[in-house]
Amino acid sequence: MPTYLVERYLPGRDRAWLVDALARLRRQRTRAAHLGSTYVPDDDSCFCRFEAETADDVRDANEIAGVPFARIVAAEELGIGTSRPL
Repeated sequence: MPTYLVERYLPGRDRAWLVDALARLRRQRTRAAHLGSTYVPDDDSCFCRFEAETADDVRDANEIAGVPFARIVAAEELGIGTSRPL
């Protein structure tokens, strides 16, 4: 299944807000699975990985959960957890 990267820029929001927002994403029942996130507090940004059939499924999951995002792009996993060699 395809993997997507969601870029978020969250000025004025802290880690606690982000933890709550990501919990809403995990509770939503759409066709997109939240795989994990990387928070970069010095840049007020967060990058989340999702597995879904389409970018629209990922967009719907984020909109239903009420978590803002800048963009959604297709991504390829390299290294850990992949069956394809680097």
